[in-house]
Amino acid sequence: MSSDQNKAFATGNQIEDYVIGDLLYRGTHTLTWTASQVSVQREVVICSLREAFEHEAEMVECFFADVRKKASVEHPLIGSVLEAVNSEGHCFFARERLNGQSLEAHHEDGLSIAPLHVARILRGLSDAYKFLESKGVGTLPLTPNDLFLDARFHCRMVNMVVDGESDSTVYTRDKQLIGLLFQDLLEPNQPGSTRVGSLLDFMADMSREVPLTWVQIYDLADEVERQLAEPKKQMHIQSSTMPMKPFISAAALAKIGIAVTVLSIIIGLGYYVSTIKEVPAERGIVDLIDIPGGKYPGPDGVPVKSRAFRIDAHEVTIGEYAQFLHAMNALRGEDRTTYQHEDQPADKTSHLPDDWAALYAAANQGGGWNQLEVDLNYPVVGVDWWDAFAYAEWKDRSLPSREEWYLAGSFSDDLSQLDGAAWLPVDQAGKTTRGVYGLAGNVSEWTGKKISDPADPSQPARYVICGASYLKPKYGARAREWVNDRSLRRRDLGFRTLKSSSQDD
Repeated sequence: MSSDQNKAFATGNQIEDYVIGDLLYRGTHTLTWTASQVSVQREVVICSLREAFEHEAEMVECFFADVRKKASVEHPLIGSVLEAVNSEGHCFFARERLNGQSLEAHHEDGLSIAPLHVARILRGLSDAYKFLESKGVGTLPLTPNDLFLDARFHCRMVNMVVDGESDSTVYTRDKQLIGLLFQDLLEPNQPGSTRVGSLLDFMADMSREVPLTWVQIYDLADEVERQLAEPKKQMHIQSSTMPMKPFISAAALAKIGIAVTVLSIIIGLGYYVSTIKEVPAERGIVDLIDIPGGKYPGPDGVPVKSRAFRIDAHEVTIGEYAQFLHAMNALRGEDRTTYQHEDQPADKTSHLPDDWAALYAAANQGGGWNQLEVDLNYPVVGVDWWDAFAYAEWKDRSLPSREEWYLAGSFSDDLSQLDGAAWLPVDQAGKTTRGVYGLAGNVSEWTGKKISDPADPSQPARYVICGASYLKPKYGARAREWVNDRSLRRRDLGFRTLKSSSQDD
């Protein structure tokens, strides 16, 4: 065993919940191991700080700053951070063990990949890099050991994110490396080999003054993939007479085909540069609005006296909720219940909204979800009461009561005059004169406490959903619904939070 290797990480030793396996890599400051997580019986990868640095406070802080930044990234093609540990002098984190073999191993084995699969892989990788680029995060340069390909040609990448700003030169080198790697793996003389090879040539060309963008790579790979997946039917005309000699030789046709393909790509690049859809950035929207104490019109027509409070100017957005989920993922197992309600059902083990993977991916790309346009500034939906409660606790806030929710608008406006709104970014829905958005629409919202329905006092107290939605616009801000089931989730149901004092965060 090397003298600079922490003896606690010897093969077969158990540290916390992990049994250490083989040493994979030696980095300048870290060591990387295979490992088994005992409690859930799964294979993982452990990255530990070298023993020489475990007692250097600055180095430990940098190590865990990188881990936190890695944990904040969530994309289906990027490996996940599972847990970080700083205990008894040991500094390490566990990450997902990706399926398949690294591209380095596939190169050594002489693997050949059909053009259709290469196009699909390029589309997926460029989508992951588009996501990283949109986050503005720093990354380490990619190596052939950081890309994994399984038996079905699904390609995923190790989480290369580090604490710091994005560096375009790293992304450029990564494009060139990916181009070179798949040039060697591309199966020749197959339908699409020329088209995919031309794209890889463009990516690998180190002399290009302006490299292809990830958006351009995605679009070109997507186009080639669709063409190869749905080949055009060709009509074969047979003659009963003697075959005719072709006017142009096969070699000449091949050269013409290559020239046309290259020309098409060049023309296509110009078109894509001019038509790239700009994904709206996550905006810094006004947070809390002060609601002064006083006596105001209540939701049932009876004046209500209220203390001063502060309420979200808008419904919680997809981008804001993603930050909450990233924070939850960074917590150790026993700490993940810190913010949940004491009565939360035992079988509820996460706060992921319904269809979260599709919703979040579409929001990052400025794409479509359930036939709706969406980006990170739209309201999060598909959350139940338990999710909304946990988010509010994490923000050191609470869910508003029905009266507080209504008073947020009635103290300054006649809420009957606020019409229900369509599906919009939270800062584009209708607002009160005080600047509270979306009370009359966009999505309906959870409130925090059980109350009785004055229209049906025989019923027990239940939880209230306030406000109209893009699916149910009737009655605007006066809309309300009593429900028993706090596990209810809908694609038009979100929430906002409240702070009980008027002090700043």
